[in-house]
This record gives sequence, structure tokens and C-alpha cells, in this order.
Amino acid sequence: MKATVSMKNVLETLHHSKATQELVRFWLNLPRPEGQVCPKRSDFSSARINGSLPEVFLSEWYGNDSLVVVQSGTILDRLIGLDMTGKNIFDMTPPELVQDEKRYYQALRDHPCAGLITRSMINFADKPFIYRTIQLPLLDPFHNVRYFVGTGFLIEGKQMEAEFGNVDFRRAKLVERRFFDIGAGIPASGPRGISENTNTPA
Repeated sequence: MKATVSMKNVLETLHHSKATQELVRFWLNLPRPEGQVCPKRSDFSSARINGSLPEVFLSEWYGNDSLVVVQSGTILDRLIGLDMTGKNIFDMTPPELVQDEKRYYQALRDHPCAGLITRSMINFADKPFIYRTIQLPLLDPFHNVRYFVGTGFLIEGKQMEAEFGNVDFRRAKLVERRFFDIGAGIPASGPRGISENTNTPA
């Protein structure tokens, strides 16, 4: 089963970078098991999107307290300042955002859908920037959502001002979270801080 036309229309609006476009297109065209809205992890091969690898990351859910980076793109590593492979994402999240982050990923698993997170951060040069990531779910052999593949995209300077205006981003905080319908709807309610829910057009 391939992604539906309406699902494609929604997810193809995620054009924050060329790598994002390529990843979304690749994910949309992966086969789905009968009755499922997500492709399987075993059908996903990062080698087939080789040109986008520096921006692509893959994480695996190990439980409520552990979402581990299985594969991290070099752009993300350079931005964070360390190799993210093997790191628990929740350990790298600002403490005040951890519980919402866990609920967000649990919502993506319980009600299979795609997601987007935008955060403000301060880099090592003490300059603010915005980092936006998308999360696309993948199934384990038992058809449970256990993996997320996505891309990260940096927003800074004039682009940051154009999109968010004169907002003070001098501390780490959640800017937006969004859910995207991939065929099973979106959660009725989500974690605090969601700025918009994007549903599949009728």
C-alpha cells in the first residue's frame, strides 16, 4: 500500500530543505504492510537517499525514558557539537521540556502520525538560532511504531526574523509542535506548546 494522494499533499508541504523533500518523497513511496499507515524499518535504507545523509537522523524508541539516536547526520552533530549516535534524545533535551517531549513521541506512536518540532537554542558562540526537525514513523517487525526518521533544518539570521519576527530567543524553548495526518488521523490532544495541528484535507 502506498501513501494516499491527500497524505502526499500534506507532507509535501514540508519543504524546509532539499534533504527534507527527498526524505519525505522516499518515505511516502515505501510499501506499507496490509492495513498499516507506516512503512517498516526493514524497508528503509538510508543508502538510497545518499545525497541527503548529512541532514538525516534515525532514532529508536526503547521506552518512556529512552529514545536513542541510531544514525545521526554530520550537520546535526556539528550543530550540537558532538556525535549524537547512541545518545538518548531525552537526555539532550532541556529539563523543562522533557516531559512534553516524551508525551509528544508517545502520541506519535499511539496514534501513528508524522510530527514537526521547532525549538530555539543558543549555540557555543552565544548566538540564538532556531532548529526545526521532522519525525516520520517506521514500524518494527511486530507493526509497532518504534523508529523515527527525520531531518533537521537550521533557521537563523534574516530567515529567523522573517518567520518569527522580533521574538526573544535568548533561551532554549519550544517554538512550535505540529502533527500531520498520514492516514490514521492526529491525536485529539497533544502536549502543551502545540501551535498548530495540521490535518489531512478532506
